[in-house]
This record gives sequence, C-alpha cells and structure tokens, in this order.
Amino acid sequence: MSLPPSHAAIRAKRTARVGNRAARRTKKPRSAVQKRAAQPLLVTTWSVRALWPRLPFPYPTPPNLPPSPKRRYRSAYRCPGPRPLLDEARRETASEFEVSLYLIDYSPLRPLLAQGYKASRKGQVPFDPVSMLLACCLRQELNLSWRKLERLLAGGHGAHWRALFGFRDGDTPSASGLRYFLHSIGAKLLQDLSASFVDLLHREGLAPEHSTYPGDPPTRGVTITVDGMLHPARHRSACAFATDDCYRPLGDGVPSGEAASGEVTAAAEAPTRPKRRCRAREHGLEGCACDSPACRSRCQRASALDPEARLVYHEWHDKRAARPRPEETRPKGKGVAVFGYLSETERLIDDRFAVAWTLQSRLRPANVPENSDCAERIANLQARFPYLDLGEILADSAWGYPDCLEAIWKAGALRMVDIRSADGDDDPEVCLQRGYDGQGHPLCVHGYPLYYHGYDSKRRRTTWACRQACLRKPRREGEPIRPVEGCPYLEGNPALGQVVHVGKTLPDGSLRLAREIPYGSQTWRARYGRRSLSESRNGQVQGMDEKQMRSHGLDHNARDLVVTDWLANLRTLGRLVKEASALQTRKGG
Repeated sequence: MSLPPSHAAIRAKRTARVGNRAARRTKKPRSAVQKRAAQPLLVTTWSVRALWPRLPFPYPTPPNLPPSPKRRYRSAYRCPGPRPLLDEARRETASEFEVSLYLIDYSPLRPLLAQGYKASRKGQVPFDPVSMLLACCLRQELNLSWRKLERLLAGGHGAHWRALFGFRDGDTPSASGLRYFLHSIGAKLLQDLSASFVDLLHREGLAPEHSTYPGDPPTRGVTITVDGMLHPARHRSACAFATDDCYRPLGDGVPSGEAASGEVTAAAEAPTRPKRRCRAREHGLEGCACDSPACRSRCQRASALDPEARLVYHEWHDKRAARPRPEETRPKGKGVAVFGYLSETERLIDDRFAVAWTLQSRLRPANVPENSDCAERIANLQARFPYLDLGEILADSAWGYPDCLEAIWKAGALRMVDIRSADGDDDPEVCLQRGYDGQGHPLCVHGYPLYYHGYDSKRRRTTWACRQACLRKPRREGEPIRPVEGCPYLEGNPALGQVVHVGKTLPDGSLRLAREIPYGSQTWRARYGRRSLSESRNGQVQGMDEKQMRSHGLDHNARDLVVTDWLANLRTLGRLVKEASALQTRKGG
C-alpha cells in the first residue's frame, strides 16, 4: 500500500533531516589549514606579495640603546631580504623558520644582545650576537645537541645556514661557545623575545586588536588563553620527594618541625641533633636520615644538578581536579608522577587564521600551583601590552579559584574557565538550597533549572528565566510533570516567570561557578574548544624535544624554553606566509 503524496513528502523530509544530522555527527571537523584556506583575508594579509612593500620587517627594540661594547665581530649578520621567497619552488622547500629569516631583519637586536659582552680588547674577537642567537634557534629547530650543531655549522651541509647567519667558512663557533652565549644573555632579555615579536605584529597591523571570534561585538577585547605543561627534569634524582628543607644546611643546630617553628619546650631547649623532615620516609619509603657528614650541606639523596625540580602527580581521569597536587603521590585513577618543572604561557588567539601567538612564557618548579599568582600574570599582561584590551580568558580548572575569577572579572574579560567541582555539586538538596546546580546554572525556588536569556555586556550580567517550566517538564528526569501550586511566577508575564541575574557572583555570593556564558552549552563548547590552539604549543614544544628538559637547573632550562617559544612564533609566521603565498599561486594571483 502506497502512502498519499503528502505523507510521502513528509516522510522524505523527515528521512533527509535524520540523514543530515547523522552526517553532521560523522563529519570530521576542519583542520587549521582548511580553516585558513577558506579565509579570504589569508592571501591579502599574509602572502609575500601583500607584505612585499613592508619587507623585511625590522625587529623592534627599546629606543636609545647604548652602543655595543665591541667594535668588531668574527661574523656579520645581514638580512638576506625577501626576494628568495618570490621563487615558488624555493619557498615551498624552505622550512618555516627559514622563511622567517627572509621576512625579518634581526640587525636591530645586535646592540641589545651585545650588552652581555665585556668592553675589553683582550681575548678573541667574539661572534656577532645576532648570528649566535639564530644559531641557537637552529639547534631547537633541528633537535640537535650543542656538539652536533657545531659540526653542522662547520661542515659542508651547513653552508646555507652559515650564509644566512653571517658566519664565514672555516670560522664558526664551538659547542661550548654557543652554550655559553645562550646562558650568558640576560634572562629578562630572552623572556621578552616573544613579547617583542608580538609588538612587531602589532606595529605591522598583523595581530588582532579586538575579538576575532565570529559574532563578537567589535568592542570586545582580544582572547587570551593560558596553559601549563609539565617537563621532567634531566637529572634522575635518587629521591624525587625532595623539598626546600632537604637543601637546608644542618649547621644551625635547629631541628625542622615543631621545634623549628618557635615552640619552646624543655626538649627543644636542650642540645638537639639537627635533622630534616623526610617526605620519602613519611610515604613509607627508605628515605634518608641525614645523619652522615655527607648530608651536612644538603641531603645526599636530593638532586644536586636540578635542585629546583619538584615532584607532582598529574591526574588524567578528572579534568576538574585542581593540579598540580604536590602532596599526593599515588592517588586512585590514571596519572603520572613527574619530577621536574612547570612551564606557563599566555597566548593571543587569532580566530581568523586559527593560530595563537605566545605572548609570555616562564618556567617554575613543578609543585607551584598554577593559580598561585594568576592576578599578577593578568596585571603583567596589561602592563606589557597596553594596546591589547582583554576581552576573554580561556583556562582550565586550575584557574577555577575565586582569586583567579576575581582577577579576570576586574580585567573586564569573559571568564571562560573550566569549572572546579566541590562537595555538594551532585546533591540536589544542596543545589536547591544555594540556588544553582553543579554547573552554575540557576534554579528556581522549587528546583527547576532556569533558561539562559543572554548576556548584557554593558551591565556585565547574565539573565536567566524560568519560563514557567513546571507546566511543561518534570523537575528531575523520571518524575511526572507536576505544576507547582501557588507559585507567584505562574501569574503575570508567562514568557519569563522568575528572573535571576548573574553578574560577578551567583545569587549566594559565590564566585566559583559564576560565568558569563552558560557552562556546557553549545556556545560554551564552541568558544572553549579554541583552547586547542593553546595546547598546540605543547605539541610544538614536544616536537622540538623540549618536553623533557635538556639542561640542568631551572635557569638554564628556562632560557632554552623561552627560545623554543620564540621559535614557535617565528615558525607560525613562516607557515602563514607559505600557505597564503601557495594559495595565491594556485588561484593565479
């Protein structure tokens, strides 16, 4: 029996809708390369021909720099200029780092980098500091050791790099000279490399000055994403439970613990044998009693090469758990114990081209909580980049504490921070008593979830309304629909009913779950999903073999890391120019 034409058409449309939904579910998301290829601004912004009138870009440096203390150098860096990039074959075979060498003139960095040299006529004439810095970048680019970098620059395969860096044949730096140069540059100067690169992009009109997320108002500031990455230390310590107390000399005669805290007892007044608190012994391991002469200056089992490294346990199963957790070593669930360091970065997102630029980065002991100084980090961003208005900050649950949320609010940005769960979030009675559920969604006085009614950017508050939900849906899944008798919100305006506004805090004054965008909503998932641009930095760092530290000590590792992040910015610039120029060639432009 055939269906009437009208019924057949309805069924066909219904089948088509189901098929379209299934196709959307199985459709793979577009890659960053595909997103950029579909962006009309890519060619007009980043192609070589679009940038040609301004190339090469002089690297920005502070004004009124003192002259270099050295009159001459053994190498002479000169920018090769962008002309080789007009050759399509040469441009496609060049690495992204090499492309950046044609785009930027690094000569202005010479007097700044040369401040580490001494004004003396004794000894050998040093190499050009710009040549040395670019050679250090090449080490990260090719994942080379210092010795292999020395052999590459001196050998036949390094002729191309010698020409780009300004080294002469037969006169290239040694491995120890390259290492000494990097570790002798001022730490503040190296840390500012990424920031000054963003200054270059801003000066040339290539960095976003307001939100680039589709649909955002032009008055909203830029999107900043923060993230951290754990790095195992190079030294495999005999004891990974070391604390600051393990490095305290035992010559003061004061035992650690209660007596050291100032509590005066008869036992404390008597001569005591100095000792240290041992976390390893507290966790049932052998540890060290620190009763030998070898432990006089520091515990003999504590790391001598990485004294700043600390142990944390990084959990994978609970994304809402605050991390790192320095006092827990083997909690239940999947995770890994890391003895090492924590790198933290702030990145500027440009949604137009699906890229993120590293603004600042630093390295700290792994047991330092990521939320320990979030307000200071935001203040430093605003002070260092006064031309960037903060409109949105993306962060994981490590920033889900009231002090961090308060700092983001004061900066005038959207709090796109993953929630940090707490006791009572899964208890309906607790949620009803405080007026919102475990995701920060307000509830009506009878426990029905309210509907999101938009965000008022001028008043900086989110509106929620009940829409008389009790007339159409049950309070909880599995319960019958039962309208609330005597509710005053069933009368009057049936479109809204009870209205709740969420601004800086939720109705009970809590900050932990207060958000401008409803947590877990489709809008939230779309905006928060851009954190992958932040986490892509971790992949780049790992690809350059900087996941596990390659040097000993916090200072040396921090220098390696900031150079790696700077190199990641240079590679992103080269990638954009290569893709835009190739797309322009394919279109016949």
